[in-house]
Amino acid sequence: MRRILIALVSACLVSSFGFAEGYHAQTSVEVEGDYQFPFHEGVDASGLVPIAYGVVGGTAAQPREAGTSWGGGQLKGIIDRSLVFPFLAGTGALTRGNNLGLDFSGELSPVSINANFKATLTPIAFFKLDAGAGLGTGWDIGFVGMGVNDKGAIDPQNFGGLIYRGWVEGTFQFDLAALLPGEWNHVVILASDKAEYQAYTGADANTPWIWEADEGMDFNGWQLYGNYFLGYQMPIVLDTVGFLLQSQGWLGSVRDRSTEASGGWGSDFTYLTFGPLFDFKLGRKSSLAVLPQFKTGIKWSDATEWSLDFQTRAYEGQYLYFYQMAFDYNLEL
Repeated sequence: MRRILIALVSACLVSSFGFAEGYHAQTSVEVEGDYQFPFHEGVDASGLVPIAYGVVGGTAAQPREAGTSWGGGQLKGIIDRSLVFPFLAGTGALTRGNNLGLDFSGELSPVSINANFKATLTPIAFFKLDAGAGLGTGWDIGFVGMGVNDKGAIDPQNFGGLIYRGWVEGTFQFDLAALLPGEWNHVVILASDKAEYQAYTGADANTPWIWEADEGMDFNGWQLYGNYFLGYQMPIVLDTVGFLLQSQGWLGSVRDRSTEASGGWGSDFTYLTFGPLFDFKLGRKSSLAVLPQFKTGIKWSDATEWSLDFQTRAYEGQYLYFYQMAFDYNLEL
């Protein structure tokens, strides 16, 4: 979520075409979190599945437990230091804001800690190119921050290794006010795609793992993320409103391991997360974004939906569910 909001802010600044007139440094703190609504995780799913509190399964005939009695959630604190330098700046409207940005951040959640670095090149007003890397580790407090998924049995591994990531990302951004100046003319468009390699040092290429209490369906390998936003920025407290669509899917060996067409577990399935975004300006240096979101999920076949090991389940289709209510609070220091 955080990277999307940063990209959104950048898009809103495009209208000036002059962000990097000189060296600029900024420190910010951020709190992001969400409440994830419970559902029965692909069991007897079709269409838009209802919110469902309670666990089903967990018997000899249906060994997998699906659902929760209360839902789920995430909470993370972030401190960020960004530096922006003029770089390859020209005199024209499209190049005078060219810059190089360096971003250092640390993240802390109840079950993990992360450090990230990102370099951002803006060679022209409507395009950015990012490259970055991150390291993290986790622990177990009843919620599993780090561990392996042994055929459906989660094995927590407190500080059992490192999660490391590396990525490249390209972002196209446009603000109508760049062409038609005016404080009520900020129609914002943003589209980005990111290829990211992630790996856990405590797992080999064929072993799934869990990170930050997720579904435990992670692998060492490449993923492709997409972020697409259409919004309107206003000079009022409700600063920006719009629609955000995110996509996530595997690339390379993980995608090829089993496919939907051959009845595999859906490694080539593309997850879509979407919904409205409301960004409130709470002051000159603080903002709050609120995102109610839906998400697509994998519907398993009736014959395999109760299998403990997700890799032995067979893809049969998809469904839609009310995923989460998310928030992101940012304060510039």
